[in-house]
Amino acid sequence: MTSKVAPFLDTIASRRTIYALKPQLPENIELKDVQDVVQAIIKHTPTAFNSQINRAMILTGESHKRLWNHVYETIPIENFKKRPLSARDEAFGTVVFMVNDAKTKEMQQQFPAWAETIPELAAHASGSAQISTWAAFKQLGIGAHLQHFNQLVADALPEGSIMEDWEVQGQLVFGLPAGSPNEKTFIENEVKVFH
Repeated sequence: MTSKVAPFLDTIASRRTIYALKPQLPENIELKDVQDVVQAIIKHTPTAFNSQINRAMILTGESHKRLWNHVYETIPIENFKKRPLSARDEAFGTVVFMVNDAKTKEMQQQFPAWAETIPELAAHASGSAQISTWAAFKQLGIGAHLQHFNQLVADALPEGSIMEDWEVQGQLVFGLPAGSPNEKTFIENEVKVFH
């Protein structure tokens, strides 16, 4: 494998789910560093028709705790309460990823042949931003895990922080790693080449 791409592939391979977090950032990393990374990824993640529909916000402190407390208290399934509780009590913050639904609807009108596919393409763009942010956090020494309590999170965002036409797509909960990720196993999934 060419040495030019090896560091990038190492970053992708080392990005892992870390649930055991401490509510702090690594030494020499500030919240502004986190904001700069998220801003750059939102700006540069490709989107269908260059729609630039990705949006994000970062919650820390009381806004982070209120959000996850709301999810914990609202979620109807007891078995799913563990993750919101640990996010509330053990993580430093949350990146909330969204897409601009007004732009999605506008694109559906502009490109009627693609109208059914455009919401799916919006979700793909958001997913790309989520994974890129997660990998970048790993490079900063920040542990993270990705959650999708989307509607519950949307209901608990700080008042005035979200536009009416933004749809929540995912939450990257982050902090200082307090443990190692679980061992990862892989299926046999060869990429074949046809000529």
